[in-house]
Formats: sequence, structure tokens, C-alpha cells
Amino acid sequence: MVTEKEVLLDSLENVFLEKDQNITISLALSLGAVIFFVLFLFVPKIYLSNNIYKQSTTIDKLQKEYLSLYNENEILKSKIDKLKFKNGINH
Repeated sequence: MVTEKEVLLDSLENVFLEKDQNITISLALSLGAVIFFVLFLFVPKIYLSNNIYKQSTTIDKLQKEYLSLYNENEILKSKIDKLKFKNGINH
């Protein structure tokens, strides 16, 4: 014997299953449009952010190399001046 509760549960399951299976074309198109719009907005930003990051790391590396070479140049100039003074060469 089927009770009213079981009938009601069966009818509710059928309603929920029908709603889940009925995806309309307009819903699919609007969902696709939303996804396209979000990608259209965020893909260029992500691309530019990555390129800016890569360029900044390159610039940072070159600045460190420049400072290292500049300091080495100053040390070498100082050594040359000491050798000139030691050897009595005045230029």
C-alpha cells in the first residue's frame, strides 16, 4: 500500500528531476555569453600582469648586475690609484 507521503515524495522527485534536465537553448547561450565576457575581461589583464612581472624581474636582474659591476669598477679604480701613488706616477 502506497502512502500519501511516498506519493508526495515521488512527485517532488519528478519535479526536481524535470527542472534539472530541461536546459533551454537561451540559458545555454546566455551562460556562454557570460563566460565569454568574463574571459574577455580577465585574460588580457592576466597576460599583461604576467608580462609586467617578467619584465620587472629582468630589470631587477640587470640593475643588480649593474651595481655589482659599478662597485667592482670603483674598487679597481681605487687599486689603480694606490699603485700609481706607490710607484710615484702622477697623471
